[in-house]
Amino acid sequence: MRLGDLEELKPNIAAYREGWRAAGHSGEGEVYLRVPIYVGETEAEARAEPEQSIMQFYRTLGQQVERTATSAGARAIEKRAERGQALQTISYEDALRGKVIVGAPDSVCARLQELTASLGLDGVLAELNCGGLVSDDKVMRSLRLMGEEVAPRLREAKSDRQTASA
Repeated sequence: MRLGDLEELKPNIAAYREGWRAAGHSGEGEVYLRVPIYVGETEAEARAEPEQSIMQFYRTLGQQVERTATSAGARAIEKRAERGQALQTISYEDALRGKVIVGAPDSVCARLQELTASLGLDGVLAELNCGGLVSDDKVMRSLRLMGEEVAPRLREAKSDRQTASA
């Protein structure tokens, strides 16, 4: 999620699972998504509070990626210079659309359920303070909302899917 976006994951996961099976492993191989998540009481609050932190993170990451474009071992196929520039100039709206999950509990839950189903995820690792600039009290509130309102619904949905497939 740091260099690409959510849309790029599906073919990468498919290639991973194909390689998993080709190597003789059973099952599909587990896939977890690490993604910045911020949960607010309202959509407006959730969008406003982490903006500075998220944007600073992507600007800094973009500079780092761009600097490595000419480093030993850098391959042209990685398009580091282009990716670095894109990260430095990404708009907040584009970050919200394709790189982070930000919102009130209902929308965060819906987005996580959508991604879990469409990508076949086994779980999600939430990056709670992308950029490190969100105050501790707001991060703790986001974590509380995640734990009390989002996670129970995700567990329930997962249990329902498992029951339906059994």
